[in-house]
Amino acid sequence: MTDRLSWYTIIAAFWMAFLTILGVNLVGNFIMYGNPLEQEEGKLEKFGFPIEVVEEAPAAAGGGPAQLVSSLPLVAAASVEDGAGVFKKCGACHTAEAGGANKTGPNLHNIVGDAIGDRNGFKTTDSLKGIAGGKWTYEILDDYLENPKHLAPKGTMSFAGLKKPQERAAVIKYLMSMTENPPPIPAAAETPAADAAAPAAAPAQPN
Repeated sequence: MTDRLSWYTIIAAFWMAFLTILGVNLVGNFIMYGNPLEQEEGKLEKFGFPIEVVEEAPAAAGGGPAQLVSSLPLVAAASVEDGAGVFKKCGACHTAEAGGANKTGPNLHNIVGDAIGDRNGFKTTDSLKGIAGGKWTYEILDDYLENPKHLAPKGTMSFAGLKKPQERAAVIKYLMSMTENPPPIPAAAETPAADAAAPAAAPAQPN
């Protein structure tokens, strides 16, 4: 009888120790990580750090580079004030007001429609001078602002470019305001291409 009671005492002591350890772990996890019944997704949202991922433009058919979405149809409605705000991304290298100093890039006053070349004593690279057409047309500005290395791969411009058409349109509108006699925007660019893609009316059904 005594041996049986001793055996029961050992078993009871074992379970008491097990439950004590389990309880200590549960209390510790609750203190360190919050409610142990909380879903894993909620824990990640509480303790995780957000990671911003740059969304890449879709590639064109056949695996080639994506075609440039023109910003020119947006220029007419763009705001000079918004353009001045976006131009701050360029302000470390450029000024645009009359008499502004050259920085690591040239002053851009009167650039819209001007010849591509040395500006205000700033030497332009041969890669940039080799751009077809030789002038800062709206089309060239739009393409260059989107990706400077696309038009001048050996140029010194290190800026990655403005990928959003709305931002490029605003900057172009701002540069127009900093040009004394900017050329008119091409008529073909004044109407968004989406208008031309409107579905045609359904043909009338015969009676």
